[in-house]
Amino acid sequence: MTRGTPNLVTGAHAVGEILRAAPGSVLEVLVESPGTREARGVANLARTRGIEVRVLPAAAFRDLVRGRAFQGVAARVAPYRYADEPDILRAVLADPPGLGVALDSVQDPQNLGSVLRTSAFFGVRGVILPRDRAVPVTPAVVRASAGAAARVPVAQVTNLARTLRAWREAGVRVVGSVAHGGRDPAEAASGGPAVLVLGSEHEGPRRLVRESCDLLVTVPSLGGFESLNVGVAAGILICVLTRRETAR
Repeated sequence: MTRGTPNLVTGAHAVGEILRAAPGSVLEVLVESPGTREARGVANLARTRGIEVRVLPAAAFRDLVRGRAFQGVAARVAPYRYADEPDILRAVLADPPGLGVALDSVQDPQNLGSVLRTSAFFGVRGVILPRDRAVPVTPAVVRASAGAAARVPVAQVTNLARTLRAWREAGVRVVGSVAHGGRDPAEAASGGPAVLVLGSEHEGPRRLVRESCDLLVTVPSLGGFESLNVGVAAGILICVLTRRETAR
């Protein structure tokens, strides 16, 4: 989210998840009168957290959210606070070994939101983004993640390739995803701390980022379809890489 100014997060699932995971970041909750069942539930949750709830007439609420209903609930939240990349590295290296995700030049908020939601589901320790040529954590990302952005630490780095090389030196296995020519993903499920690297929607990881990986993998297409979007590929590969722990 934009630094320095409050942001408007919309939708019952996203607002409810933020209230559960990071209530201190919520400045106020706004609900549409007379209110849906989902909105009333979120409002009650906010009140139990000591957060102000404002009820707006339907027209005023729809003006606020630019005409879209969003289950009749929104929240003003503090600017997003990015995590420190070294803290994510320490979490990945912790016992039992964890998994991190790095996204190179992913610019679609829906894809970033999908990756964050999947990461929260599978217990990924954190996500790394480049500062440039990549979508930041915006309100649209928070909504697409169903609020999971409040649960998964996200760090921004200046040079992703250099960061990945530092992680390799620290003992993290760097696994890159490419659309064609990679190894079977099962070969990456060898245990130990790892970071999964996924690239942009059209080009995949950039050359220097690919060269920073220990292993490149490709999700095989049994139906002959060209490729998967980043969010779907992330879900498949995160599942494979996290199963290395549960299967042992």
